[in-house]
Amino acid sequence: MIVGRTVVGLMAAGLSTAVASAVDIGTGAGAGAGAGAAGLFQRSANSTSDLDGFKGALLLKNGRQTSCEVALMDNSYGFVAANCLDYQSSTSNGTTLDGQLQLNQTTEYTVMVSQGFVSAFATLGVSRVTPNKQYDPVSFANNIALVEFSATSSADAFVNYIASWRPEWSSMYFVRRTLNTATNASWTQPATATSAADTAGDSAGCAAANTLFALNTQDLLCSTAVVANVFNASCAIPFGSVYGVVGANTAVAALYSHSALAAAGNDSQPQAEPFCRGATTYNYYIVLQHYVHWAMELMGRKAPVFHSHLAEYSEVLDPNYSMAVPSPKSVAGYTVYGGDLYNLQPPAGSHGEEEGKKKLSGGAVAGIVLALLALLALLAGLFLWRRMRKLKSNRVRRWWFFGRFDTSDEKREQQQQQQNNQMPPRELMDDLEYAPHARRSRDSWDGAADLMDQNTVIGSSDNTPPHPLKLKSGSGSGSDSEDERSPRHGKAGSPPSYAIEF
Repeated sequence: MIVGRTVVGLMAAGLSTAVASAVDIGTGAGAGAGAGAAGLFQRSANSTSDLDGFKGALLLKNGRQTSCEVALMDNSYGFVAANCLDYQSSTSNGTTLDGQLQLNQTTEYTVMVSQGFVSAFATLGVSRVTPNKQYDPVSFANNIALVEFSATSSADAFVNYIASWRPEWSSMYFVRRTLNTATNASWTQPATATSAADTAGDSAGCAAANTLFALNTQDLLCSTAVVANVFNASCAIPFGSVYGVVGANTAVAALYSHSALAAAGNDSQPQAEPFCRGATTYNYYIVLQHYVHWAMELMGRKAPVFHSHLAEYSEVLDPNYSMAVPSPKSVAGYTVYGGDLYNLQPPAGSHGEEEGKKKLSGGAVAGIVLALLALLALLAGLFLWRRMRKLKSNRVRRWWFFGRFDTSDEKREQQQQQQNNQMPPRELMDDLEYAPHARRSRDSWDGAADLMDQNTVIGSSDNTPPHPLKLKSGSGSGSDSEDERSPRHGKAGSPPSYAIEF
């Protein structure tokens, strides 16, 4: 079932009117009957059998087949879904820290081209791939990239037109192309389906499952139709490309972009591969017509497009055209998948709003990490403080982080203790300091000697003072008692028998 878009809706979207010379235009009036050089094919069977006149193409990565089809414009350029490319994984969604997409330079791309349904035409090398600068790898908005092929011979030259006016499509052909093997370019019979272009379809379901589609119905087709996966018969996957039927002619119109599936737990087989669960799958296809002028800017020339010159025809001329990017970018209960379905990877943040709430934001995670680090630093500081207090009480110092002893403080304390033991008591030093004052104040030598005599017995057994100052005996007897010489006791005595040497 296909969801379309009316002419009124397209005009309301604010599209600009283009002049015919803006692009290389094919017309519906008798343009290219059969497999003409113009790349337009007149329908003969009025069915998908008409696609046998087209060249199909698949993207290969490092020689491996992908599910990604390429919308060929000619032998030099084509479109491919941007989520089919490989990006550097600086972040979980394939962007660098500054938010810019960076392609993985180690991936080698080639494009396998068919002639009709099953015949091989050529293998084209890829010289450059350029994702649209508005591409959002989470919501898959503007999911388109330009592929530039390596130089080919003139015998390989061809042109395929892009259907550029959606309102005139009378019906649409869906196709899924597959290679038997990528090594010998053997193609299988493609799976095809036909749908009316403007049926109402399950538009409510398509919008409810994906916010991007709800905001950009002019840029996306939606279908629940699927086809068997040739590599896993129990699974069904979306089609790869869509062709628009315009009167007697057909042209490629859209590429598969992404799918919205009910998240695990809401379906009967939550442990199965996403496309094997049997749940309803909403598949979205990006319409190419609004990105033609973006491609022309990169190509530096006109692009081959097709419309029938209706009076109301209009096209987007802005090469910076962008879809409206939704917020939130996913829907609760649905998971969005896209890109190479043979190597399936869901985009970051696509598991629905409820699952997004369960996940912490980058700022919250950083805050938690910083808080844990601060707590660890506090605990480490407390442990070190207590350790140092214990070591200080034991007169031992330890470098705790090397496990080595530092005895320098202990040695300094021992030396200080030895010096303290050699110095005279504080009272003696005070008395010695006072002695000269006593002499200058014309006190008798009895007073000075008496002050010193009080401490002469401190020190060694022979009464030699331990202080560096030397006391020399005079004529007096050293056995005189303190009572005989000390004026403090009120007794007269002979002059002091000591001399002070400084």
